[in-house]
Amino acid sequence: MIVVEFVNQRVDVKLFHGQIIMVERVTFGTLDGGSGGGGYSLRKTYEGNNFFDGFYFWNYNDPTHGCVKYVDKGTAQSLGLIGVENGKVRISSDSKNTYNGNEGRPSVRIHSNDKYNDGLFIFDLEHMPVGPGTWPAYWFCGDNWPNNGEIDVLEGVDGNTANNQALHTNENCYMPLDSSIFKGRWAKGPGGKISNDCYVNAAGQSTNQGCSITSEDGYFGVPFNNAGGGVFAFEWNRDNSLKIWIFKRNQLPADINSGNPNPSNWGKPEAYFTIGNSCSANHFNNHEIIINLTFCGDWAGNVYNGGMGACENKVRSDPGAFKDAYWLINHLKYYSH
Repeated sequence: MIVVEFVNQRVDVKLFHGQIIMVERVTFGTLDGGSGGGGYSLRKTYEGNNFFDGFYFWNYNDPTHGCVKYVDKGTAQSLGLIGVENGKVRISSDSKNTYNGNEGRPSVRIHSNDKYNDGLFIFDLEHMPVGPGTWPAYWFCGDNWPNNGEIDVLEGVDGNTANNQALHTNENCYMPLDSSIFKGRWAKGPGGKISNDCYVNAAGQSTNQGCSITSEDGYFGVPFNNAGGGVFAFEWNRDNSLKIWIFKRNQLPADINSGNPNPSNWGKPEAYFTIGNSCSANHFNNHEIIINLTFCGDWAGNVYNGGMGACENKVRSDPGAFKDAYWLINHLKYYSH
């Protein structure tokens, strides 16, 4: 492999018998913005008509066993699942057709072309997907899961009104139990154990529960949408922490609105994950940004009233129930020092 380093990114070029077989770009920010508050500079903006240029469409079988069919870009366009409305990006599931047998409802999962290792991410959305059996997520993940980690910034299932923030890793990543440094609360395993072990197979926790913090009420689903949406702000500092703030539309800090975000002004985050002796930074490497919507599956299906079968039947047979199963995104901005 040949490694070419630039000021803000590294390009890995893999050769086989002298032929290029893969080019992988690892982004640490591009020099296309001025310095904001807190020493952050805008490096990249995903928005409007150019939004999808920064992503590829992931159209494989859902690893969470959802009643979903992830489609490619062309299919998403032909079904009307993606578009731009008055500068706002809309990403939805199909809400017009019924499906039979083992078919899943068509939906979208996109991954960023660039990979990230730190920085500040401002995700401004007016609406997140809601509806029966829905399971939307906005998250970060490295390859060879879970060895390069997963960071869930926005996640939950139908009926939730609080957001789930979590880390999923291999062994030896633990969080201190101090909950005074964030506004949310620790989730618990089936036996009541606080879920502060990020290992996906941690003893005393649900499978793949990871270290999980539940936000304050009202920051997910219907109440979040009814407030006009808002911002999920995620600060990734490889030296000491991963922090997530959630602001409803009428709570947005002035420095976010002005494009000069300064997390030191925002008070306690909803979730604070400590990076250090108990969980080293090398658990989280080269992450793609992922936005997706699935249905039923390992989480939403198991908590659905009537169980998995009832959930899947609803998803396949009642398209009108999914008219609100869409994202409406103003922008996603990436800042770095």
